[in-house]
Amino acid sequence: MRVLAGILALVTLTACANSGIREKPVAMPAVLPDAAELRVDWMHILGEEQARKAFGQLRPSTDGTIAYVPLASGQVFELDVEGAIKRQTQVSASLSAPLAVDGQHMVAISGEGMALLLDRNYKQLWSFKLNALATEPALMTPERIFIQTIDGRISAIERITGRLLWVFQDAEPNLTLTGTSGPELVRTGSGEAVVMGLANGKVVALSTVDGAVIWEYRIARSSGKTDVSRLVDVDAHVTVIDERLFLTGYQGDLVAIETESGRVLQATGFSSYRAIQTDGQWLFGVNAQSHVVALDPFDLSVRWTASDFEYRQLSELLVQDGLIYVADVEGYLHVLDSQTGQWLTSRQIDWRGSNSDPVAFADGVLLQGYSTRVKLLQLMRP
Repeated sequence: MRVLAGILALVTLTACANSGIREKPVAMPAVLPDAAELRVDWMHILGEEQARKAFGQLRPSTDGTIAYVPLASGQVFELDVEGAIKRQTQVSASLSAPLAVDGQHMVAISGEGMALLLDRNYKQLWSFKLNALATEPALMTPERIFIQTIDGRISAIERITGRLLWVFQDAEPNLTLTGTSGPELVRTGSGEAVVMGLANGKVVALSTVDGAVIWEYRIARSSGKTDVSRLVDVDAHVTVIDERLFLTGYQGDLVAIETESGRVLQATGFSSYRAIQTDGQWLFGVNAQSHVVALDPFDLSVRWTASDFEYRQLSELLVQDGLIYVADVEGYLHVLDSQTGQWLTSRQIDWRGSNSDPVAFADGVLLQGYSTRVKLLQLMRP
């Protein structure tokens, strides 16, 4: 399998394929909108630029009071809400995915393909060798840990012992962007399931007990004469609202699926590599041209479109308090009004750029840049 997203190419080709190889990002205007202001509350440079190695940045994880900021060099920094560094730990020689954190444990995934279960003091309880790289955090339940790797494989591991319970892998294409969307839990008519997107354009729901396929749906089919035109990755995480699952695929559709049965309720053309978000009223997504789009969750009709950031390789959206935060590859953080799509303001947080997602933390937004700058920003209105 030719995973073009392998290590350094993972960042580079994903950006090229999803932004269009020949399209240039729209330039930022000389004067940015000033309907609001992004103020930096605190910042840190946590490591040298070389620490990012070939993986790009790894987004922070939080438990509400502590932000866990991993570096590709294998270090993890714990920051409190005031920005103080509470702890700095070398977890492994390298890290390829954000940490998964809950009240008892953490799961770290090394660049060597090892999954590590750690207690809250970073004592290693067990390790499990994966068959490929993982770029998304593990999904943790009280009994099991689920990890999806870039070869389209998902492994279910017993949480207490680190023993492999089952593994699932579907046929993968020769070419993929990243090959992983990350598993999510849903409730189906046959019991609890993990849902994941695959690089072959499918979404599958698997029994958490034994990995049996409960239902599956193909969002897109590979076609075309060039490598890029045949890409059909389902790289976005699923979003579940009131027993409906929303998911997008690159060069595919936005679909609404009934989680209990796997029945498709609605579908519309919407090429994307980012997850659909919601504020409880509307859906929000980023299409392959880096347009931010608001949609009606019942008929998937478009409510508004913001095309101000065309081909700027936008991050996942963060939706909170009537606002949408989104970062771009040049290191800007942008803020939109979620009701109207109005562009309120922007600020460059790292002149070397960013390939990370904004994270809600301490009544603000946490974002990491390529130079390992981590900043907490607050939106200030006039």
